[in-house]
Amino acid sequence: MKQFFFGGSLRRRLVFIIAAALTPILLIAGVQAYIDAQDSMKERRLALLQIADRAIDDVEQSLSTAEILLEVFSAQIAAGRCTDVEGWLKEKVPALSTVVFFDADGISQCASQGEAGFPIVDMEWNERLKAGEKIIRTDAFYGKGLKEWMFAILARLEVNGDYKGAASFGMRADKLSEIINPASLPDDVAIALSDDNDRLFGKLPFSKIEHKWIEDAREADGGFLIVEDSREGDAHDVVINRIGTTGVYAIVTRPSPGLLDEITLRPAKVVGLPLLTFSIALFVAWLAIDNLVLKWLARLSRLASAYGKGDYTIHPGRVFKNAPEEILKFAKNLDRMSDNINIRDKELVAAIAVKDAAVKEIHHRVKNNLQIVTSFLNLQSRRLKNTEGKNALAAARHRINALAVVHQTLYQHERLEIVHMRPFLEGLIQHLSGAMGMEDLDIEIITDIDDLHRASDDAIPLALFIVEVITNSVKYAFDDQGGKIALSMKQVDQVIELTIRDDGVGSSYEEPEDDADILSNGTGLGSQLMNAFARQLKGTLEVIDTSTSGYTVKLLIPHTDDDQPESAPTQ
Repeated sequence: MKQFFFGGSLRRRLVFIIAAALTPILLIAGVQAYIDAQDSMKERRLALLQIADRAIDDVEQSLSTAEILLEVFSAQIAAGRCTDVEGWLKEKVPALSTVVFFDADGISQCASQGEAGFPIVDMEWNERLKAGEKIIRTDAFYGKGLKEWMFAILARLEVNGDYKGAASFGMRADKLSEIINPASLPDDVAIALSDDNDRLFGKLPFSKIEHKWIEDAREADGGFLIVEDSREGDAHDVVINRIGTTGVYAIVTRPSPGLLDEITLRPAKVVGLPLLTFSIALFVAWLAIDNLVLKWLARLSRLASAYGKGDYTIHPGRVFKNAPEEILKFAKNLDRMSDNINIRDKELVAAIAVKDAAVKEIHHRVKNNLQIVTSFLNLQSRRLKNTEGKNALAAARHRINALAVVHQTLYQHERLEIVHMRPFLEGLIQHLSGAMGMEDLDIEIITDIDDLHRASDDAIPLALFIVEVITNSVKYAFDDQGGKIALSMKQVDQVIELTIRDDGVGSSYEEPEDDADILSNGTGLGSQLMNAFARQLKGTLEVIDTSTSGYTVKLLIPHTDDDQPESAPTQ
């Protein structure tokens, strides 16, 4: 028996344990207990709902009667006979407290209690009536003049379709709560009213209600049952039901039967013995599963975690010697898998290293070839006597040098698909400054570059764009006194802002029309190149010319998560 229970396959042991624990008796008893409990809750809910419905009918009848009478006597109320109307209707509507007429601006012109001239409690009610609502039942409010809590019914008055004001009945909250507590009410039942602001009118075993109850009652169809603790610590059944379509709610409570009722005693009888049997079986199953499954799964998890971190030197060995045969077989498969992955990893690393070395060698040779081209251009420039030709060759040389810097950056960087913008641009500007002799021209370049990363495909158009802007500034912006060029690259939200600003004389510096690249009307080669590079980067180009105090070129480049290289660190 011991060998059968603790030996053999894991599947057989678990099937035996689960078959012993989950008996049909327990299932049947549990279902029956649940049905009994639901039926009991339903009976308690229906009993309270019947009481609530009777109470709601009385209050709704009183409010509906008041609405009808308000419409019938609205003309007399508008004519200023508020006191007379209250006297006529006091016996028919016991909760009636005051009769008021408000003009179109919400100011009382007639009041059966106190002096007229006071504004309507909530101007939103007046606005709703202006908008066309015929009858409004309000939330509870404190009538300052009457010093009591009230509900109000407002009726729209109009002449030829124009809003002229509102006739109003004020209904005392305490009188309405008396209506819902008839003498025939069972002794252990309490009923009160509430509004959307959780105010209670009437006596309940607890002093306040949860606002969520009101929200649920507003959405519920036919009320729902809640069990709440009273001030004395006794549990009470609570049913909340909405009165009509208004913000008035009836709250009905009755002491909850507690532990010694059909909800607990009947299910306890039905499921008691099976539950005890199930508890013992569950405890045994828990011990068995913990020793047969969970312990070995934890060890497998640690082994898989080590393999996931690239540590393939760990082998199961004797750790899984006493494990169930399925777990042992799985551990051995993991061991073989780790050996195979380790071999493939080494092969892939070697292949990637060869590929990276080849790509870096290509970038290196491209850089060297570009430098050779630059040397040829230097030799050719020395043979030219034409100034325009020399300038054209110098501009081409700067552009080729920028390409060489890009390739130099790529083969020097560990990851070929990423360019770190700060060292890349600082190296480019340093090279450009030396090539153009900015120090001799007394021109200083100031940089402020965020530590950003972009795909290497963006490096070439970005570098050439910067070369064009700085070259034009050096050529056209400064006089013999020199000046400063400020370059900044900042990320703002999902945009990279590249700004290049000089403090030179700007476009007022006179140059021949055919040489005035950016400072002309934008038809020169430099301007065309800048616009082409901006389009290639999907950016927006802005040129701000301040005439005598320099000019600014700003390039706005989108920089979303899709533009961020996958291997670059997130900002």
